[in-house]
Amino acid sequence: MVVSRRLPSDVEEEILVRVPPQSLLRFRSVCKEWYNRSSSKRFVNRNFAFARPEFMLKSDSHICSVSVDLKEDPTIKVTDFCFDFLRGRRYDLSAMTCDGYMFMYESPKVGIDSGEHRGVVWNPLLRHTKYIAPNETTRTMFMGYDGSSSEKIYKIIGYTYSINDEDAVLEFATNVWEVTHNTSSRMDDACYNSMVSLNGNMYWIAYNYPDIGEYFIEMLDFSKEMIKMFCIVPCKGKKRSFNTPVLSIYKRDRFSVLQQCIFPTREIKIWVTGKKIGNGDDGDDVVWINFMAVSLPDFPMICNDMRTSYFVDYNIYGKSFVLCYHDSKEPEAWVYIVRGDMCKKIKIDEVVSVLQSSVYIPSLITIS
Repeated sequence: MVVSRRLPSDVEEEILVRVPPQSLLRFRSVCKEWYNRSSSKRFVNRNFAFARPEFMLKSDSHICSVSVDLKEDPTIKVTDFCFDFLRGRRYDLSAMTCDGYMFMYESPKVGIDSGEHRGVVWNPLLRHTKYIAPNETTRTMFMGYDGSSSEKIYKIIGYTYSINDEDAVLEFATNVWEVTHNTSSRMDDACYNSMVSLNGNMYWIAYNYPDIGEYFIEMLDFSKEMIKMFCIVPCKGKKRSFNTPVLSIYKRDRFSVLQQCIFPTREIKIWVTGKKIGNGDDGDDVVWINFMAVSLPDFPMICNDMRTSYFVDYNIYGKSFVLCYHDSKEPEAWVYIVRGDMCKKIKIDEVVSVLQSSVYIPSLITIS
């Protein structure tokens, strides 16, 4: 008779925590113990650290995700999200995600509820939605959390176009806007399609104007509710839309930055930070490392455009650069995977025209 042997609990967790969150949703029904384990805050936070990045795409009528399997012969998988709350609404993805949640807001229709912006926080994987109280003056909003406390305090910070340039903060626990001090004084030179969330804070590329060609990372600190400079990036040049650096997250705990030469080579250079960015870091000890360079004459021009996004990866097959690109001349969207001498181009057949693209991390984290 064969006697079944069970793995030690800690070994079992180390295996499960590396399972993609999409599969864990199904595995929760295996037994009560797996359900309880995969639902604990500690486990879902650990699982989130192993989750693979995907692309979230918005077209005229659909929102879908594109996952990329970076195996020896890469493939993609497209998932279309057909949720009731998306119907009849023109939500802006705003290129912002936090803990696997998309923050989307809807600009008012002309003549209807003028001056009022509706917002929704949405976890595509869990199908969770949380509607945000409308605000009559806030125009640009950012989602994050206060990571200085033992429990994450999720909030939205927005700035206004009022005479006093006041800002507003909404905590998820109360869902009430409160006017606060000014945080938006240095946002005029921000590259909004380069915004990323790390440790609950928002980061983006900005330009040190009128100084000579210095790009830097600026951050919105959600614990102090203020904007400040974080660090200089290793990119030089004049501020222009075609070669503005693009910021992304690398290894879930550090940055990558990309810049493309305009002509004639279209060479792409990518740098990554050598050490992880911890909660509370002020950027003083950030060191940039050359990650890879891509020089392909036929490679598209990656404009400073909301329809283009990228991430980089390093696995057993080597360094990879993954790009989601929409051809403005043709109604087509593509995924490019560049690794060593390989450049694979995969058409996203399910998507005709992309209005917005951002990098998204599936998550089992729940926000009340």
